[in-house]
Amino acid sequence: MSNATNSCPTELPAFCQQRHWSIYWIIIVCSLATIAGRVMTVQNYNASGDTTFFSANDRSRWATVRSLGDSQTYEIDSVIQRDQPIYWDTIDKVKHLGQDGRMHSYSSKPTLLPTLVSGIYVSIKSGTGKDLANDPVLVSRMVMLLTNVLPWGIYLYFLAKLIDRVPVRDWSRYFVLGCAGFGTFLSTFSNSLNNHVPAAISVMIALYMMHAIWRDSSSGFIRYFCCGLFAAFGAANEMPAMAFLACAALLCVIRSFKWTVIGFVPGLIIVAAGFFGTNYLAHGDWKPAYAHRGDGELVAEIDGAFAKQLDDGELPVEILDAATAAGFDFRLPTIRPGDWPSTPEGTSRWIVSDRDSDHQFVVMHGMPPVGNFQKILKTIGMTKSKKEIGGFQIRRWSNWYEYPESYWLKSQFESKSEVDRGQAKLDVYAFHLLFGHHGIFSLTPIWIFSLAGMFVLLGNQRLQLRWLGMMAIAISAVVFAFYLLRPEIDRNYGGVTSGLRWMFWLAPIWLVCMLPIVEWLGRTRNGRFICLALLIISALSAAYSQNNPWVHPWLYEIWDWTTLPK
Repeated sequence: MSNATNSCPTELPAFCQQRHWSIYWIIIVCSLATIAGRVMTVQNYNASGDTTFFSANDRSRWATVRSLGDSQTYEIDSVIQRDQPIYWDTIDKVKHLGQDGRMHSYSSKPTLLPTLVSGIYVSIKSGTGKDLANDPVLVSRMVMLLTNVLPWGIYLYFLAKLIDRVPVRDWSRYFVLGCAGFGTFLSTFSNSLNNHVPAAISVMIALYMMHAIWRDSSSGFIRYFCCGLFAAFGAANEMPAMAFLACAALLCVIRSFKWTVIGFVPGLIIVAAGFFGTNYLAHGDWKPAYAHRGDGELVAEIDGAFAKQLDDGELPVEILDAATAAGFDFRLPTIRPGDWPSTPEGTSRWIVSDRDSDHQFVVMHGMPPVGNFQKILKTIGMTKSKKEIGGFQIRRWSNWYEYPESYWLKSQFESKSEVDRGQAKLDVYAFHLLFGHHGIFSLTPIWIFSLAGMFVLLGNQRLQLRWLGMMAIAISAVVFAFYLLRPEIDRNYGGVTSGLRWMFWLAPIWLVCMLPIVEWLGRTRNGRFICLALLIISALSAAYSQNNPWVHPWLYEIWDWTTLPK
């Protein structure tokens, strides 16, 4: 078939566009039907009482949704109690002082998304009389139909609108839309309350607005506002998507500084206000809960030999006096050894708690002295080792993950799943991220087209997507490096999950980037066969875990049968 009959540029008559959209809608509806079917039948029969929750990750968000909807609080203590018909507890939680001055449990997930979902839950609860406590399966399915399925249709619609404006063959457009509908792990996670699907949908809408802004210099408030709003919401759900937000802002500034200020910035501010505002309402702190993974502000330094007393559970008078002078009021102090895996080697830590008030502070020994104490040592030429110096630091307690029986403690190492222990070898980790058991290219080989397409776009003038190629290369490299170079404890492939979920939000960008390669391969029968073969493998990987996304990929299961390093 000739190019003229196989292609339908946007300039051709309306009947040609109607043919495009007839096929687009067939693909969109088929994908929507598949996703809706998964949501309407999702159920965890292995739980103590049937639920739609499969992992600590989604239980963490659902616990916040239920607590907000039923009790108007972000505290989840009552939700995760063990004496309930179904299991609600989660390892993805933190503990800190609440508004009443007592210790409470909270989800460690960002608060904006669960807050929005809780509004949908309250509406369903008011309209049906059903709630998550007594009807968790029915209510959660109804919530996900509105939070996952309906937005999924919007996601595919905006992708279709974007690729319809790119001058490529019809087959290339249909293939890319088919990949979006069936060949990525976003569809796998559509039956779970997670941050990856809404992040990807937001990035897709923002990407469409960016394309429209780049092509049409007369774009006004709506496009710039939506671009800022959805790029920011993507970043609110996936922290590395800040790189995408920065690129979106840069593109908008290049096209029109005026409309960036008038439109993009207000959209960004709305999301930022929601993100930090709900976080402050929940935790009384502007910093997200997941960022509280270390000791807090240094409040005092004293010299002495107190290690044995602290090990014996005795609080030296000198430390108590220094803590009191710093503003701590402890009446019945108790001491427990610190138990955090990333504590520097050679350093000892103790957590001092007050049984009366739940207040805590940290005592550290073996850390380099700071501030004036450091200057004094330098002045007198003291060059002794840390242990010989004998300095003790008193710090505010700020590690919200370090509480008794926390899953993340060093003492819990043996009880963790293998992936949660972290991959010690960086080269092995990099291999599995790309080509191994959690590999981007081994599980979903359609992304090979995207990688090549990014570079092709740089020199392809006809498609007018050079800006996208540059952005895709930069963002993909930054995000991959971010996760590759995490501390060993975080090198866990995203935990027990069917794919490398940290990269899912990049799917909209990668889908558009594959267009030039698919266009080139689509010219021949063998090329189309290659495209379809890789799509089939990707779709099978996505479908393998369609009932429960929180399981290991099929490649990991095969790897587990071997003696190869995981």
